Amino acid sequence: MENNENLVTEQVTENVEQTTEETPKYTEAQFNAKLDEVLGKKIARREAKIRKEYEKKYGELENVLMAGTGKGSVEEVTNDFRQFYEQKGIQIAPRQQDYSDRDIELLAERDAKEIIDSGYDEVVEEVDRLADKGVANMTAREKVLFKALAEHRNNTERGKELTKLGVTADVYNSQEFKDFSSKFSATTPIREIYDIYQKTQPKKEIKTMGSMKNATSEDGTVKDFYTYDEAIRFSRKELDKNPALFEAIQKSMTKW
Repeated sequence: MENNENLVTEQVTENVEQTTEETPKYTEAQFNAKLDEVLGKKIARREAKIRKEYEKKYGELENVLMAGTGKGSVEEVTNDFRQFYEQKGIQIAPRQQDYSDRDIELLAERDAKEIIDSGYDEVVEEVDRLADKGVANMTAREKVLFKALAEHRNNTERGKELTKLGVTADVYNSQEFKDFSSKFSATTPIREIYDIYQKTQPKKEIKTMGSMKNATSEDGTVKDFYTYDEAIRFSRKELDKNPALFEAIQKSMTKW
């Protein structure tokens, strides 16, 4: 398997090198993206071929086993037979993985893209299906797929909520906002995250009322923890002037 993967990589590298003689050179990121694309297509063709051969050889056997045992899937039949033989003291070695970890990742990413392209409803349906199945019962490929689709679903739902607040897609899809929101706990409402994010953005100087002393210790030193209500009272200018205060608020975010 490793030799085949190395051979495919060498062939792709040669093809890309030949192409660069006639077209502008790839950046490292573009080269890696191209390599993943070509490898993904090769793996997909190989998988389709294997699936076709499998159906030809074992498709009828699956039908017979499911009909004879009354089970609804091959997995259920396999589990029943495994338990039956293990109870008789027969140890069954785990099946060797057909694909490398990288193969599985590429295939799962391709599956995720196809489902995402099919529409948001398809994403929700597949995420719910896999969630009901449970991580412990997922294959390695399903785990990668579930992670990708769950992240897409979460980002889509957050985007919808921010859109209702009047936030445009170019803002909440920006790398700056993504990096900022990643510092918060996953349970922190997105509207609260955006509220704090807004306060960190450069603004026109406005006159503020009241004092901020109540948000720090009595002697003016920075506290170890700030609540959400305390944190949003500070202006960007005050945070810029006091890096220790800004760092303390960032650490506090993870506990909200």
